[in-house]
Amino acid sequence: MTLINSTVLLGLVLAAVPVILHLVMRAKPKRIEFPALRLLKARRTSNSRRMQLRHFLLLLLRALLIAVLVLAIARPSLPAANYGLRWWEWVALAVTAFGSAAVYFWLVRKTKNALTLSVDAMERRNKMRLWCVLAGLMAAMIVVGVPWGVRVRAELASPRNDAAENVPVAAVFLIDTSISMKYRFENKTRLEVARSITEEHLGRFPTNSRAAISGLSPDEDIVFQADLSGAASRLETLETTAVPESFNRRLKSAIQAQIDDRKRVQEEAGTGESSDLFAREIYIVTDFSKTAWREGDEGGLADLMQLAEWLQIYVVDVSLEQPVNMSLSNLTLSEETSIAGRDLLLTMTVSSTSPVAAMSTVETNLVDSSGVEARFGAPQIVKVENGSVQIQSALRITGSEPFVEGFVRLVHEDPLGDDNLRFFSCGVRPKPRVLLISDRTEECDRLRDALETQFAECKAVATAQVGQQTLANYDVICLVNCQRPDESLWGNLRTFVTAGGGLFIVAGSNRIQPAAWAVPAAQSLLPATPIRITKFLNEPSQIRLGSEQHPILREFNQDEAARVELAANLFDRCWAVDPAEDSITLMTFSGPGDRPALLERKAGLGRCLMFTSAMDSLRDGGTQWNNLVTSWSFLMLTDKMLQHLTGANSFKRNFIAGEAIDLPVPVSQRFEQYLLRRPGLRQTRGTLPADESSVLLVDAVDAGLYRVKPFESQSPFDAAFAVNFRDEESDLTKIPDEDLQKIIGVEHVAIVHNPSELQRAVRVGRLGVEIFPVLMGLLILLFCAEHLMANYFYDEQPAENRPSTQPA
Repeated sequence: MTLINSTVLLGLVLAAVPVILHLVMRAKPKRIEFPALRLLKARRTSNSRRMQLRHFLLLLLRALLIAVLVLAIARPSLPAANYGLRWWEWVALAVTAFGSAAVYFWLVRKTKNALTLSVDAMERRNKMRLWCVLAGLMAAMIVVGVPWGVRVRAELASPRNDAAENVPVAAVFLIDTSISMKYRFENKTRLEVARSITEEHLGRFPTNSRAAISGLSPDEDIVFQADLSGAASRLETLETTAVPESFNRRLKSAIQAQIDDRKRVQEEAGTGESSDLFAREIYIVTDFSKTAWREGDEGGLADLMQLAEWLQIYVVDVSLEQPVNMSLSNLTLSEETSIAGRDLLLTMTVSSTSPVAAMSTVETNLVDSSGVEARFGAPQIVKVENGSVQIQSALRITGSEPFVEGFVRLVHEDPLGDDNLRFFSCGVRPKPRVLLISDRTEECDRLRDALETQFAECKAVATAQVGQQTLANYDVICLVNCQRPDESLWGNLRTFVTAGGGLFIVAGSNRIQPAAWAVPAAQSLLPATPIRITKFLNEPSQIRLGSEQHPILREFNQDEAARVELAANLFDRCWAVDPAEDSITLMTFSGPGDRPALLERKAGLGRCLMFTSAMDSLRDGGTQWNNLVTSWSFLMLTDKMLQHLTGANSFKRNFIAGEAIDLPVPVSQRFEQYLLRRPGLRQTRGTLPADESSVLLVDAVDAGLYRVKPFESQSPFDAAFAVNFRDEESDLTKIPDEDLQKIIGVEHVAIVHNPSELQRAVRVGRLGVEIFPVLMGLLILLFCAEHLMANYFYDEQPAENRPSTQPA
């Protein structure tokens, strides 16, 4: 317990004044003998005891009255805790008081007829009243007092360091600078409100106080300013960031900064480890957005809090009760690199926090290499019900530029406008050149039709004519049902794949001779070696997907209709194969053994895919094997395999702010320096080290479109990409107090949802809970009790209680 005005305790000496006056001014009785009084000598002893007890109680009340008055003026305070009674404790207290009163009245009624003398009746009634009051007090102490004492014992057993209102403060202010703090209400953003609250609170600090101001940027250092004016000026430089660090880690850094500064101050002042020149505090000013925190004890926050029991933390809420917001999120492209003439499909989610249906408009805009914007197509009218709706927009690739860049905008008046915009970038590549090799070219008809549907330039040749072709002129080679490829063909295919080409092998014919596919040149290339044909006798087999994140399978796993359609294809037979050790199985056939259906193996810079069933329509290699080519999932599967073999889906062009961006540079296009065009047409220069094969960017933290080009070099290298901030920033859901307390604890932590109550919370945190109101209430109670006791003491006995003096 601490005292704000401790010198007033000297006034407790005044509590002895009633005792002194009582002893000094006590009247001495005169001895006068009256014959009539002899009849009262028998009652002298009991009357004397009762009078002494009344004198003592009145004396005690008057002394307590003065003592409580002195304590109230001294303004004592206790460590912050919940000293109020819980509802069940109030109920127990009321039941105890009612029970004591009921027992008293029952005893009075029971003994009323048994008492003959009025004086005896008063004496017995006073004793019963006294014992009932004492029993009630004892019961209340056991039922209510003991549990209450146990509950607050923890706070009283570990008191904080003494503090007064004029003690200097060393405070760290952590200001939420995530995108959600741009939410505007009454022409003020949440960040501006946080600034004004912090600045106002800094003005209340005592002289010689110090403060450190920090946002959520990972590269910000927590440094105590030389004076409070410097800290106030630091507030004006705070800006929102698209790459905020979690409050867990930021709070850990703030606590560590306080621990280090406390040690430094103690060493300089020589005060020892038990005392400090400052009251230590941390203020977290935030909109309580749940995404700014990480569930669990990230970075050992709880352990660090145990080391800083002298530290008080205040979490200040600057959010609105029911924020209203519409946002764009989850923007995905059907492919990161496309071909001229194809449609690029943009998929996105429009969300609204409004409980009623909301209407809005979505626009798609393209940006050319010079930065000129142009709207593409007609705007989409969107009706958002049940919180969110998913929409799609088709964008035709023209091929006039190597990249298609743009943004999707939600045309809507919104308090948080930053999440109404999403950027995208897509590469445009030439049509892939595909060479199909088969013993009979008609076996490639269905596969060639599927590939040409995907805008590929296909050429089919017989196996005997392969020697007349230059394999390096093609991007992908398909080897379909070749009966007996010679070893030289396997060697040429190996060289082609090692140099970066893509090879797709179809094993779906009865004529294949496994011995010709088991030569060393083939085994160094093939994902698996054919062994024998296996028929599914009991029932047809179906395809099962493997890795969910593989580029070929990712869209099938995300699109339920495509996944169901692919699984609906029935397979009657396949080749049993012996997979290579370094191959991976992407698809399997259902049934005994889970036989591989699609396998992949890397060789050098390229990759090889192998399908162990038919992909044609001839009777000896088609309909007897499966009905795959009759399904639209066949077109989707061949398209995904073509993109994977050409490397089109291996170049990521759309990133989240803060991600490391790796842009591969071909050996033939190397350069030493480059220019990076950032959002707002701002340019920065970078260097490509001689031992690096890619440009690595780690500072793309602004949402927008980026472009990398060589500087002072003839290299044709050109790369474009887009950056968006996290979709989670649009989620304004507040973190519950219970979850927040699980992260940072409950001891020495105050959560303030109304900023106007911050000063009161800080006062309680620094000085503890003042019991001045309680003492004033007790003072009034004692004054009334003393007044009633004095009146009762000096009043005459009622007529019915007086002893009778009439002769019998």
